[in-house]
Amino acid sequence: MSLATTRPAQSKNAGTTDAITAEVIAHRLRAASDEMMAALVKTAYSPNIKERRDCSTGIFDGTGRLLALTAIAPLHLSSLIGTIDSVMAHFPVNQMHPDDAFVVNDPYNGGGSHLPDITMVVPVWSGGRVCAFVANIAHHSDVGGKVPGSESSDCTSIFQEGLRLPPIRLIEQGRLNRNILDIILSNSRTPREREGDLKAQIATNVVGRRRVEEIFERFGTQVTLDGIEAWLDYSETRARAGIRALPPGVYENEDYIDHDGISPRMVRARVKVTIESDHLTFDFTGSDPQMAGSRNMVWNATLAGVYYAVKALIDPDLPPNAGYFRAVDVVAPKGSIFNAQSPAAVGDRGSSGNILGDLIFGAFAKAAPDRVMAGCGPLHAVTFSGIDPRTGEYYVDYETFAGAAGAQHDQDGKDAVRVHVSGAANLPVEAAEHEFSLNILRYELIQDSGGAGRFRGGLGTLREIESWTKEGRLVGRGLRQVAAAPGFGGGANGRTGRFIMYDRDGKKTVLPANFSDLPIGEGERICLETPAGAGFGPPFERDPERVLADVLSEKVSVTAARTLYGVAVKGTGLNLTIDRAATDALRGARHAAS
Repeated sequence: MSLATTRPAQSKNAGTTDAITAEVIAHRLRAASDEMMAALVKTAYSPNIKERRDCSTGIFDGTGRLLALTAIAPLHLSSLIGTIDSVMAHFPVNQMHPDDAFVVNDPYNGGGSHLPDITMVVPVWSGGRVCAFVANIAHHSDVGGKVPGSESSDCTSIFQEGLRLPPIRLIEQGRLNRNILDIILSNSRTPREREGDLKAQIATNVVGRRRVEEIFERFGTQVTLDGIEAWLDYSETRARAGIRALPPGVYENEDYIDHDGISPRMVRARVKVTIESDHLTFDFTGSDPQMAGSRNMVWNATLAGVYYAVKALIDPDLPPNAGYFRAVDVVAPKGSIFNAQSPAAVGDRGSSGNILGDLIFGAFAKAAPDRVMAGCGPLHAVTFSGIDPRTGEYYVDYETFAGAAGAQHDQDGKDAVRVHVSGAANLPVEAAEHEFSLNILRYELIQDSGGAGRFRGGLGTLREIESWTKEGRLVGRGLRQVAAAPGFGGGANGRTGRFIMYDRDGKKTVLPANFSDLPIGEGERICLETPAGAGFGPPFERDPERVLADVLSEKVSVTAARTLYGVAVKGTGLNLTIDRAATDALRGARHAAS
């Protein structure tokens, strides 16, 4: 079997930079990345970036190692770490110039993880050489391909998914290559948005480059480089200390992707986590071969998912840099769902990435149950497109809608949040209705959707959208519509998600988990119900006062309180109270039966 593995290179000696100076340099790098993110959001043109913040920024050293990251979505790391290496492979540093900028998005020839994420990279010079890179990634709402939004689960080849950009020099010594820009714009259904967002990316890297140059000027080239080595070493040391606190052993888990993008079949995902001394190995051998549809993950995407999980489970305050990557090995068979090979479609890799998070957390639940979440409800996505009758212009509204987090051993899961590798915000109702010919009719939590448990899973969301678009089309994709988020420790699974469409007469049609190029007429509606998080611990052990609070807030119904939690509630309206005698009888009967 052909495998891919990774072990990042070891650090060089950190030199003689004192700890305080190294810490100051590190925090200045992080501040520079944060400022880049602010600049990108403030100057972007499309709602997907300026409102939803579907973008991330990072700073790397001259060899491509991550130094600082401001990520709205952990999965964006996959487009950053791979891209830096690819840019240097295509353009050796001795062929780079000050004021150059490179763009790339191709997972197979550029280091990205799907085509809508266009990454822009700028070298930073100090002492006559390239000492660092600044980069940002922005999810562009349309980069061509067979469907508006350039992201459809039923693509069967990357050639259907949009414009592919290997590393290309967009700006050379301060001069924009207009021909390259025109190629990008002419491949998008919404070129005005693309131009505005690309210019925002250019401006963002100008800000980042200036800030990093200031750090090298302030401390000197060698002191700064030594401080960087110390920062990476510190992150590695801290990660290894966190790993040593875990019980050594081998922990395995299995989960399922319940739709491959083409058909509703169960796709097996497996992981074996080995905790040995101060080192972790993640082995995905046994996972199914790459799928027919676009839910495959390329190597860098899987690495990003693993690095996210390590930080979340080992030490959430771990500095997000390449130092802690040294404590982790990853193994995945080539041609599998977690190491897809060209020309596999990969546009919807984010959906699988959230199942990957549940898969890894499920393995760690056997080693450290106090550190994990139960299974989570991943996002659902619908892309609207068509002609806005108010302007006569064509638009693409790419959006993903939050699911919910699973419960933990000591707290309820969070309602209406994105989970694991995903990020970004739901587009505010006011922004959606202002930007597009859509009306948001309902936006609410789904009662009783969170998995019951000693601690309850987070609630999924319902969003009902009415379209007044001419020649309207829909693209939809969702997971956890069959295989629900799994509960831990006796907790119940979360509720599954679904798509529902209503015509102008109110006739209801339940849609499949994935669809593309679906017509939607003026005045028709689509309703998204996102999956919910799972529970943690036996439901009959939940504090009755917590159950009552959920009933009062309408997160749990009176019926569910009784049947799922063994809590009898009496009264009406806001004057609800716990019927103690009936509750004791319900729970006593359950205890006797068990």
